Order: sequence, then C-alpha cells, then structure tokens
Amino acid sequence: MKSLISLLFFLFFFCAFSQVSKRTATIIKPLEKEILFYSSDDKEIKKVEESLFKETSTEELVYLAEKGKNVHIKAVAIDVLVHKKEGDKILEVFKKNLHSKDKLDYRGGCIVSEHLLSAYIFESVSVGDNFSEKEQENLHREMISIALNAQPVNAELLETLTYDLPLDHETYTKIRRLVMETKSPILLVNLAKYKNPNDIELIKSFGKQAYPAIQEFPDPAFLPMMKERINDSSDFAFMFALSEFCGEEAKEILIKAIEYNKKINKEKDCGGNCLAFLYQQISIKKCTLYDSVLADLWGTDKIISFDILEAYEKTHTPKETSQFLLDGFLKPGKAEVIAVNAYDMDHVEDDVSGEMTFDDNLRLVTLLEKTKKISKETYEKAVRNALQYLDDLDLNRFISKLKDNDAVLQHKDVLLDRVRNNENAYGALDIMDGLKMLKDEKLFSEGAAIIVSRKKEFKKFTVWEENYKNFIRENNIKE
Repeated sequence: MKSLISLLFFLFFFCAFSQVSKRTATIIKPLEKEILFYSSDDKEIKKVEESLFKETSTEELVYLAEKGKNVHIKAVAIDVLVHKKEGDKILEVFKKNLHSKDKLDYRGGCIVSEHLLSAYIFESVSVGDNFSEKEQENLHREMISIALNAQPVNAELLETLTYDLPLDHETYTKIRRLVMETKSPILLVNLAKYKNPNDIELIKSFGKQAYPAIQEFPDPAFLPMMKERINDSSDFAFMFALSEFCGEEAKEILIKAIEYNKKINKEKDCGGNCLAFLYQQISIKKCTLYDSVLADLWGTDKIISFDILEAYEKTHTPKETSQFLLDGFLKPGKAEVIAVNAYDMDHVEDDVSGEMTFDDNLRLVTLLEKTKKISKETYEKAVRNALQYLDDLDLNRFISKLKDNDAVLQHKDVLLDRVRNNENAYGALDIMDGLKMLKDEKLFSEGAAIIVSRKKEFKKFTVWEENYKNFIRENNIKE
C-alpha cells in the first residue's frame, strides 16, 4: 500500500514538472529565491521576461501563471502572456486564479502596493500598448462578468474592482445581494452609485462605515443620521460626505462639526493643522453657502484660504475686508494660510500653487501682499504680528521673500525682544541670521550684544558653544 502511495506521489510530481521544460525551469530559477517586491524596473525580472517571451510556449506560461512556485513567477508569466497579446489565455489564467489568495507586493516608481493576484491580472491588461482600447474594454468586461458570476464569489476581488464595475440593472441586483451577504462597506460604495432611494436604509445600517457611500449618494435623508453622529466628524470620510451637501441643514451640521473638532483638538499636538485639514475637507466642493463659516475661522482660529478671502472681498467693502484681516492678524500665534486645497488634485501642474503648497513662508508673504493692496496700515500691523510668531528658522526666509526691509525695520523692538527672550540661545542665532539680512548695522550690533550677554547659555551643549564661537568670529564681535 505504501509503495502504491509513493508511486502516485512520484507520478504527480513528474506530471507537474513535465508541464515545464528544462529550459523554462532554468530561466525562472532566479525568481525562486525570496524577493522583497515585484518591480517592472528590476533588471533580473526583465531578463527573465525577455527569455520567457522568446523561448517558452504559451501552454507553459499558462501553467506557470497558475502553478508557479511563488507569486513572482506567476506574475512574470502573466506579464509575458500580456506582451504576447494572448487575450484568451489571459482570461483562462484569470479564471484559474479567481479564488487565489496570492498577493503581490508590486513597486511602481517609489511606491510599493499590495495586489491580489487576480486583480493584478485584471490591471495588467491596461499596462503598455499590448492591447487596443477596445480589446482592453472587452477583456475587462469578460473578467468582471466572470468575477460577478463566480460561485462562490470572491468578495475581496470585487472590492478591488469596485470602481470598474458597470452600472447596469443586472449588476445592481448582484451587488445589492453581495452587500447584504458580505456586509462589505467597499461594495456598498458601488451600490450607492446607483442612487436608489430604496437603498438608503441599507446604507444607514452600516453606521460609521456608510460615509463613503453617502459621499456617492448625498441624499438629504442621510442628514439626520449625520447630525446624530456628530462625533464621527473627526473622521475625514464624514466631512467628505458632508461636503457633498450644500444646504442650510448641512450648514448647521457643519457648524457643530467645527465646534466639536475644536474641542477635541485642544488635546492634540497638531496646532492649527487639525482644523486646517477640516477646513479643506469642508471647502473641497466650493459650496458658497459655507463661505461665511470658513471666513469666521480666520477671526477665531487664524486660518484662511485665498479662495475664501477672495469671496469675502466680493461681498464686503475694502474697509470691512481690512478690519476682517486685522482681526485675524492680531490674534496670538502663527497664521495658517491655505493656498490650494490639499485634496484638490487639479492644481498639481500649477507651478506657483505647487510651490506655495510646500512653502508656508511664501503663503504668508502672499497674504501680506494682498493685505497691503487693501490697507497699508493693516499690512504694517500684520507684519509686526508675523515677526512675533514666526519660527526661529523661518525668520530669514520670511524677510527674503517679503522683500520689504523698511516694513520689517519698523519693528526693531520685536526683533530684539525675540533675540533677548528666545526660549533657547541656539535659536536666537537663527534669528540673528534674519537681522543680518536687514543690513542695519546698529540693529545687528544690538542683537549681537544680547547674544554675548547670553554667552553662558551656549555652554549647555558642545554644538551650541561651537556655533556661538563661529558667530563671534565670523562677525568680528567683541565679547
């Protein structure tokens, strides 16, 4: 009996091995080792693909795509089939891997993402120009049909393909059934795209997980639920869903959401950034009904966007706008200025906006320049406030971008006070870099004298002391 079992095992492995020629086995050998991630830029993987393309039969590739020793070998076989434009074989491989649990860590550029192997097959059809747009469309339609009609259904795969699923009645019926069976919040988003009022209660039943679906289907019937669950507003999914509405009831919820987030953010170490992200989530859809709510955040929390300032100017006199700007600038703390919405991808190719996105000094200077056009008096007070609350390292960059030394020099007392009372002496040296840019010898000498008076503080750390000595030497300061 044992001999019979051994013989059967031998025959099984012989048949499996015989599916791949010795030459093909040699080609794929380098991929049998452990690989951190799969990359189309990997030279070794490219070399294997090129050899398989030239020397391996289609039947062997189909076999490797299903039975390969690891997921990397399977992926290479799939890619070669795509390069060979074997659409029918790709469908065959998709069917065979429909319920595969294999996942591929794929690197595209500098981003590594995890792909379900069946989803990787679906996506591979669109890579490069191996198939025409029509061929891609047909292959994708076939794969989606296979995935939707499978028994059992691979819910994880359908979740991955949710944005590719068609919006026809037949698919709707299947998706609704799957949502009820699997309780998948991802498939719920697809169901919401049909905007069927009969699905509102089903969507509500998902509670906190319902917001991405509500974003797709912003029916007023969801607002009472959102009003009751205001604590969920710290979740960006809630705010994105709320931003899809534009009415008085939604505005009321919005105000409560801001109040709630201000309260909980007091305990978070994120300064105005927490509220700034909320601000952008609210404004992403540019509902003008919300403009006044967002404008109020400048006077209360020193947060403003150029869009909201522009909207304010259109509905107020220059005198009112000047007072509005002054109210915010006179508040303690650093201004949070938003140039472009972080969630709006349309500005990516705009170099100016792109630069301001990553340069808070440039954003602040731009706001000051806009203020100067409205009121020089408000501008001068705003510059004073900015000098008081800029980070130590930002002062010299701010001065260089403002290009208005005269306005800065009106506030020598603020600059010297910062050198004198800076929390640590090391940071005071950064402030002195800013003073040096102003080219006012008397001011710089007074600042240097304060630095010398804090000489003992620099002995706290070796690097501090070395920087102090360098400062004294480079600027010919007498101690």
